[in-house]
Amino acid sequence: MTNRIPCVIGVAEHAGWAHVVCAAFSNGVPVVVDRRRVTLIDEGLPTMPYHHETLKMSVADADALIARVRKSIASCASRALSGIINDLTSTYDVVALVIRDPTFAGLPESVASVRRSYALQCAADGMMYQLALCDAARELGLDVHQYGRRESFEDVPNRPPGPPWTEEHRRTYAAGIAVLSSIVRT
Repeated sequence: MTNRIPCVIGVAEHAGWAHVVCAAFSNGVPVVVDRRRVTLIDEGLPTMPYHHETLKMSVADADALIARVRKSIASCASRALSGIINDLTSTYDVVALVIRDPTFAGLPESVASVRRSYALQCAADGMMYQLALCDAARELGLDVHQYGRRESFEDVPNRPPGPPWTEEHRRTYAAGIAVLSSIVRT
């Protein structure tokens, strides 16, 4: 049994990076315990290869590039989440990751399959980051919770001043609080 306080990592992912907002309860009130921007791909690799670089490549070359990009994203996602957990572990027990649900359930292995659907081709780049974060979280023993892109949440309580607090960040924090509330009865 741990004396550490349960905490949830909320992620607002983008092409190549993400804002992370970690939430916990303090005296029954939700608070932000950490927020940061993390890198999700190694320097020198394209952040949106499905939408740009692979379009004029042969399928074999495109598949090879996507494999390198996915490997980098997986490594960076794992490293980023591990770093957050390690930084918080003295006080918090990180129990879950909260992230928007991907547009599709998964990505085909071949670029040729992705190219058959314009909607999938438009979503594929973002999905690489979402799926890698979910996989990394599961490998680290975290529960993964996804929320709908149009899901609405009540006003965000105890939001600290300053950036990053766009609508997507407020939604990520609110989704984290909702998940945390279901895990920990305050």
